[in-house]
Amino acid sequence: MKSSTNPLLTLLILLTYSFTLAQTPEKVIVFKEDPHNLYNFEPTDTTSLFYLKLVPKVKPTACLVILPSSGELVESVMAQITLHKLAVQKGMLVIFPSINWGTNTFNEEHKFLDVIFKQIVAQYKIPKDKFIIGGFSGGGMISLSYAEKANREPGATYIVPRAVFALDPPVDYAHLYHHAKRDVERNFSEPAVNEGKWIMDSYKKEFGGSPEEFPEEYLKYSIYSHSDPNGGNARYLLTTPLRIYTEPDIEWQMKNRHRDAYDMNSTDLSAMVNLLQTKGNKKAQLIVTHNRGYRPDGTRHPHSWSIMDSKACLDWIVLQLK
Repeated sequence: MKSSTNPLLTLLILLTYSFTLAQTPEKVIVFKEDPHNLYNFEPTDTTSLFYLKLVPKVKPTACLVILPSSGELVESVMAQITLHKLAVQKGMLVIFPSINWGTNTFNEEHKFLDVIFKQIVAQYKIPKDKFIIGGFSGGGMISLSYAEKANREPGATYIVPRAVFALDPPVDYAHLYHHAKRDVERNFSEPAVNEGKWIMDSYKKEFGGSPEEFPEEYLKYSIYSHSDPNGGNARYLLTTPLRIYTEPDIEWQMKNRHRDAYDMNSTDLSAMVNLLQTKGNKKAQLIVTHNRGYRPDGTRHPHSWSIMDSKACLDWIVLQLK
């Protein structure tokens, strides 16, 4: 999902990040060009694609991949969580790929990740079955879709994620299209209206039109499809340990966006995890939080990195690697 950030807030985040990070990350340039616009952040957009990495003092035993949300700088993520610091202390290599925009099919995003993963395996000899991947919102979507592709098409991805975590990702494109349409029709919240228009225009461009006009395209690329009894692509997550976070604050959504329960990501996320559990995935978890969602400037917002407890997530990651 698209997001916007105040330039002054971004500067504050970067300053906080530079003073609080115990270990300076190394920036690795992968491509000097970004033809598919995978990394976009106005007004400091860059033409290169890279990843930041944090290397433990010991030989890395695993690799943790953390992806930002749409429009979010990788550095700002590092200022909002402590997951990466805790993981490095546990002997994990941590990387932050520069993906925060791109496509709705995620083909180019997956290719970029594969290039990075190949470099990591070659340099650090980390086993290909020791990768944990996750992210917030759009970053969570990329993580889940990568795992689905790895399971759906063996050999199509460089690694198969050992486990995936995701913070409040939209998973059903058809549902999100109609949610965006309702936001535009309500015309209550400027951020919601702008995002709604962007989502609808983007989907029409990539999928050809609305879900009613091109249902197969929406089914093909959605992480989960409520219209399909088997959940669409979600059926390819039956063997993947998942930890999904969501904060369904209906009162906040009604007051600030005039949205209801039908408009929230938690509706699809709970349905997807429930489906996976009933079909045998006992390692699919839904973490429902309450009053944890706040942005770095202290603004209340249930769609935020802060809904994740970094230590609890790290404990879960360590358990999956055993």
